[in-house]
Amino acid sequence: MSPLIDYGHLTSASYEGDSRLLIWTLAWDSHAVLTGTPLFDANIYYPLPHALARAEHHVGLGVFALPLYALSGNAVLTYWILWLLAFPLNAMAMHALAWRVTRDHAASLLAGVVYAFCFFRMHHAHGHIQLLWTWALPLVPLALERWLAQPTWRRAAMVTVLVTIQALSSWYLAVFVAILAAVCAAVMVPGRTLTRAHVVQAVVALAAGALIVGWFARPYFGLAPGPLEEAAANAADVTAYLLPPENTWLGQRLVRHTALQPRWIWGEQTLFIGWSAAALALAAVASLVRGRGPDVASPPILAAVVLTGLLALALSFGPSAIGASPFDLFAQLPGMGLLRAPARFALLVMMAVALLVTCGYAAIVRGRSRGVRAGVLCVCIIAFLFESFVVRFPSGTPRPFPPPPVYERLTTLPGGAVASLPSYWGTPEAFREADYLLFSTVHWRPIMNGFGRQEPPDHGSRIDVLRRFPDQDAVELLARIGVRYVVLHTGRASELVDRVEAARRVSSTQLIYSNAGDFLFEIRP
Repeated sequence: MSPLIDYGHLTSASYEGDSRLLIWTLAWDSHAVLTGTPLFDANIYYPLPHALARAEHHVGLGVFALPLYALSGNAVLTYWILWLLAFPLNAMAMHALAWRVTRDHAASLLAGVVYAFCFFRMHHAHGHIQLLWTWALPLVPLALERWLAQPTWRRAAMVTVLVTIQALSSWYLAVFVAILAAVCAAVMVPGRTLTRAHVVQAVVALAAGALIVGWFARPYFGLAPGPLEEAAANAADVTAYLLPPENTWLGQRLVRHTALQPRWIWGEQTLFIGWSAAALALAAVASLVRGRGPDVASPPILAAVVLTGLLALALSFGPSAIGASPFDLFAQLPGMGLLRAPARFALLVMMAVALLVTCGYAAIVRGRSRGVRAGVLCVCIIAFLFESFVVRFPSGTPRPFPPPPVYERLTTLPGGAVASLPSYWGTPEAFREADYLLFSTVHWRPIMNGFGRQEPPDHGSRIDVLRRFPDQDAVELLARIGVRYVVLHTGRASELVDRVEAARRVSSTQLIYSNAGDFLFEIRP
C-alpha cells in the first residue's frame, strides 16, 4: 500500500481533489446523523438546498464511518481507518467465496490477495475509497446461495443488507452489485424448486431494498447524464488490461528498454490484470474446458461470477462509434447514463479473475506435495504483488494538510455562511475547491464553495461575482444571499493582497482576524 498512505500522519495527511471530497463526505454523513441535520442539506454550494445531491452521499461507507468519527471527531483519521480496513476485508470476503468454490484455503488465500491488492485498487486508492470498499460483492453470491438452499428470514435479510450496503457506497457499486445479483439469480435459480417462502421473502426483500436505495437515489433523478464523449474517453481497451502501467516495476522496465508506451496512474484507462493472474486464470479456463480442472464445490457460483466478469468486460469497453456496443444499450436504461467511466466495470472483471486464479492454482498443484503447493503459492503471491506495487507515484506520499487557523476562529463567531477565495472554479485546478470542503469540517458552517459530481446551474455566475470582492456588486450579492464571512488566502493567490487592502477601505466589510496570510472579513449589515 506504500506510498499511498502516511502512517505517521493519519490524522492530517491527505491527497488533493477527490480524496478530500471523500473525507468531507464521510464526515458530513456522520455530522448529519449526530446533529439531526437532514442528510442532503449539506453545507456546500450555499445557498443551494439539498446540495449533497451535487456529490455522492456514500452512505454505505458512512455507516461504518459514523462510530469512528463520533469517537475521534477527526474526519481525516476516520477516512484512513476505513481505507486500511478495506484491504483485509476485501481479502477475507474473496477468500470466503473462493473457498466455497474450491474448498482449498491456500488457493482461496491467493484469490483474496488478487482481489484485494490488484492494480485496479492501487489505481484508485489515492482518491476513490468507494472503489476499495467492495468486500460485500464476493459475499452476495454466497448469501444468495445459502438463502436459495434454505429460505429463512435471517438469510433473506443478509442478502438484502449486503446488496443495500454495497449499493449505497456509490452509484457505480449500486449498478455493479445489481448486475452481480441478477446474474447470480439467473444462474442459480433454474433447476431449483422454489417454495412459497422463497417467493414471499424475495418480494419483501426486493421491496425493502428498493425503498431504501430509492430514497437515497431520489435526489439524483434530476441530474443530467454524462455525454457519451466522456464515457468514451473513460472506457477500457485490451491494452488497459494487459500492459503494465508506467507506475509499476514492470512498467518502468518497459519504458526504459522497449518502444511500448505504458500508461500512467492517472485517468481511468489504467487497469492491468497482472500477467501472473492472467496466466493462472487462463490455466483455469483451459483445465476446466478439458475436464481436468479442480473439483468445484459450487459450479453455479463459479459460473455466475465468471459470467458477470465477462459481461462487465464487454461493458467496460464503453460506447462505440456506431452506437451498438453493450454499453450503448446499457446506457439507455434509467440512470445508467450517469456512469461516466465504463472502465470501472473492471472491478467485476477482477473479481472473476480472482476466482479463476483460485481454480488455476488448484489445478496446477493438484496431486503435489504440501511443500510444492506452499512454494507455488508463495511464488504466485510474490509475483502478483510485485506486478501491482506502485512505484514513482506522481503525487508521492500524502502530505499533512491541517485546516488553517482562520477556520478555527470561525467557531468562536456568530453564525453565518462563509465564502473562501481564491476560487478555483472553471480553472485547471478546480479540484482544489475540495480543500475548502475539508476546511469546513472544522466549523460546519454553510460555505459558498463546492466540489462534486455536478455543479448547480447558477454557481459559476455567483463565483464570478464573488471573485470581484470587495467590489460593491460582490458585497451586495454576499449580503443578499446571507454570506457573512469571507476568507482571503493570499498565500494561495498573491493577487489577493490588493483585495485585502481594498477590503480594509470598504465600510461594509470589517477585518476581524488575520494569520499567516489568511484574512477573515465580516460583511456588515
